[in-house]
Amino acid sequence: MSSQSIRAVHEQLRTIHGLYRQLKTLASRYKSAQLRVNVQKKKVAETQAHYDELKQKHTEMVLCAREAEDQFNLIDAAIKRRKTQLDEAKSNKEYTSLKEQIAEDQMRNDALADDVISLTEKAENFAPAVEEAKAKIAEAQEAQAAAEEELRALVPVIKEDSQRIQDDLRKKIQEVDSEFATPLRQALRSFDGDDAMAPVENGNICGGCRMEIPMRYIVALCEGHPYTCCSCDRFIYLPKDFTITNDEDD
Repeated sequence: MSSQSIRAVHEQLRTIHGLYRQLKTLASRYKSAQLRVNVQKKKVAETQAHYDELKQKHTEMVLCAREAEDQFNLIDAAIKRRKTQLDEAKSNKEYTSLKEQIAEDQMRNDALADDVISLTEKAENFAPAVEEAKAKIAEAQEAQAAAEEELRALVPVIKEDSQRIQDDLRKKIQEVDSEFATPLRQALRSFDGDDAMAPVENGNICGGCRMEIPMRYIVALCEGHPYTCCSCDRFIYLPKDFTITNDEDD
């Protein structure tokens, strides 16, 4: 086989490997788009859970304020009732007892009034955090919808490109020199796509497993013979800038 023919074979192999890498890139694009959808779904769930937690906390604050206010109103009503009863007291003892109860209830209500104000203010101050959390849900849902739309738009593009590349691959593999075709197909059956092939790097290094390739096999590749890495079983080809010398060209 002439050096020109050898170059042509390895150019075919580089093209085939490049096509497999394109397929891998397409698959990676789809996975990335799917991952973004999943991430946004998780974010929606997290923001919803956060909102629910804050909403529950705010509801409890409001209930506490209302309970304190209801208690204040009950005691205030009792105070007013006892003040009315003062005019109807039949003895000094009864009058004094009512006055003491009124004073005691008034002290309790003064403390409750402070609690009502404090609890109400606390609930009011907490409300913006609830609204902010609610807005975050809408933002997350919008981002999820955008990610899902991106994925929907990407699917037909990837499908079309993948089909075109696969058709091209079948054609290119059929065109490979028969001596190279059998070991190439064996490697493709053993590995997933682009992992089946690897270029020679740095003169004698397998681009797949990074192990050194014995020089006799590098020579064999230059002479037009196929080689499968003895360390990782990948099908090896020469890179574009590799120098091939063969007297048959002369």
